Amino acid sequence: MSDTIYWIWLATKLGVASRHLHYLLDRYSSAYDIFRADPEELEMLDLKAECIAALSDKDLRQAYAINDYCVSHKIGILTYSSEHYPAKLRFLKDPPAVLYFRGVLPNVNDFLSIGVVGTRKISEYGKRSAYKIAYELGAAGVTVVSGMASGIDGVSACGAICGGGKTIAVLGSGIDVIYPKEHTKLYNKIIENGAVVSEYPPTTKPLGQHFPVRNRIISGLSNGTLVIEGDLRSGSLITARRALVQGRDLFALPGNLGNKNSSGTNQLLHDGANLVIETEDILKPYEFYYGNTINYLGLHEAKGRSELDSEALSRMGVYFEMDDTSSQEVKHDVITVKENKLRPRKIPKNKTEKDQPSTLSPQTITENKAEQNKKDTSSLSEVELKVLSSMPDDRAVSVDALMRFGFSASEIMGTLAMLEIKGFVSSLPGGLYIKA
Repeated sequence: MSDTIYWIWLATKLGVASRHLHYLLDRYSSAYDIFRADPEELEMLDLKAECIAALSDKDLRQAYAINDYCVSHKIGILTYSSEHYPAKLRFLKDPPAVLYFRGVLPNVNDFLSIGVVGTRKISEYGKRSAYKIAYELGAAGVTVVSGMASGIDGVSACGAICGGGKTIAVLGSGIDVIYPKEHTKLYNKIIENGAVVSEYPPTTKPLGQHFPVRNRIISGLSNGTLVIEGDLRSGSLITARRALVQGRDLFALPGNLGNKNSSGTNQLLHDGANLVIETEDILKPYEFYYGNTINYLGLHEAKGRSELDSEALSRMGVYFEMDDTSSQEVKHDVITVKENKLRPRKIPKNKTEKDQPSTLSPQTITENKAEQNKKDTSSLSEVELKVLSSMPDDRAVSVDALMRFGFSASEIMGTLAMLEIKGFVSSLPGGLYIKA
């Protein structure tokens, strides 16, 4: 049986962004082993009292409830132990134990991914730059990672999709809680062209303290992070700092001196961030490692089509507020810029697209019943087969529940003991048994 239930249990006990995860995994081989550790054993570890108390609580009802909710709402669950878990996140000091997602998670292990972030209240300059650069990154086969917030995040996600690329949005809420609500269309469009992910359990509200925490995942999934625009107190600068701490590359777009929205990016450039004038400035540092996966032909063709497409922003429901005070020099009634009317899907298809592995889909349920069915049951007796077939595939069951199928208590206990020895079931606290 998959150990997903135990990973969900562990995630709820440790909480988000816990630095205890690596410590525990250095001492236990799996979430299941951590679950089986008794309080006396946990007391010997270098853990705080509240963490020990949380890990001593072996109640799995919340974990099963989350798992069942995900199954019924077509939400994928990606655990730290999964082969599809992004390798970049494993190197964080506080990696998510579980990621909930919808869509097909792009393969950021083998292909270049760039975070694009910025302020929510954007200037015309920021809006056009975010769309253009994200469009060209998408056309070049680069996955664009953002937070799906209003402003730069939403515009960049739209640009990447219009460029024929993949995008990942990391939420500061439950995977099924769309924030802002205006981004419902964009949310669905991202799912069609990548994935929406969150470490928060479904139905979690978008509280303010969640967003700085989720920023480490945006930068963690990315080889480098580009800050389009933001003032000195912008949340995008938190993501920038996270990127530096994680050893990732940091890029920034220059802006006019004196403009509030450019004060943050100009400060980043002053402090050593990589200057971005065009999309190639982002790609050049990665040519050695990702040269064979970057679609330069697609990028070249995209150059003539990457100007802002306002119709696309409207079609995808991208929400933003304009900051008229930040960019006095660029006004709608002063400078008329020709809108892009060319259809972006005519650019050459990414050469590496067909080679990208399909990691997981929304319909993927973490309980892999196909693997369970591969077990050879020829060695089991008739009674053992009956007891095993009476047990549900995805939840624990008590002895009393099995007695309703006509078995005696002694018969069940003896049979369950043999099934556990043979590796078909596992015993849990409280007299419960579950298929292994």
